Formats: sequence, C-alpha cells, structure tokens
Amino acid sequence: MKLPIFRCLLLAGILATAWNCSESAATQDSASNKTSNLQIPQNLVVSEPSYFYQLESKYYVIAPKTMTVSDGSGKVIGTFNTSTGAIMSLSGEIIAINLDLSKLPMVSPTVPSKDLIAVDLDS
Repeated sequence: MKLPIFRCLLLAGILATAWNCSESAATQDSASNKTSNLQIPQNLVVSEPSYFYQLESKYYVIAPKTMTVSDGSGKVIGTFNTSTGAIMSLSGEIIAINLDLSKLPMVSPTVPSKDLIAVDLDS
C-alpha cells in the first residue's frame, strides 16, 4: 500500500518541479535578452549615475539617491518603490512592477565637449 502512494507523490513532485523550473527559466531568459539588446539613447538628461529602464518606446530614468523616476528629457514623472520594484506615476498609476535594479543598466551624466566656445554677450 505504501508503494502506490509514494509513486503518486513522487510523480506530483516531479511535475511541480518541472512546471516551476521551466516557467522561471523562460522569464529570466526574456529579461536578460531585453537588457543585452537594449540601445540606450545618447540624449538622456541625468545629473548623477542612474538606472535606465525602457518600456516599449518610453524611457525611464531612476535616480538611486531619491528614487524619483523621470522621462528621457529629465521631467519627473513618478517614484520607484524599492520593496515592490514598482514605478508609480505621480497620479498613482503603476507603470511597471517587479523591477530588479541590479539588472538594469546604468547611465551616466554626459560630459560637455571640449570644443565649446564661450561668447561674451555683454559686449
């Protein structure tokens, strides 16, 4: 009597393990492919090294000190919640959830070109 119950439990355990492993592996692969093929635009406005996140055609920059979220032009559009990994808009809408900052690429402030010419407008 013990043998048939053991077989059923063993089969159920194997199926549950296979189901969970295959689903998480697919999710991890798609997330890593998104960050490896990601093209970060050069015209982002950041004042400190920040996290970059792209959702469809929209760009989001997360400031690590204040956890504010801005669009690509530097306009603050929301906040980042570190406990849930969610980007929340200023109006309270969830833009993205379950983000892992350690997997997002960093963007740095751009340094002005040395070829700039100063012009005195007072004279």
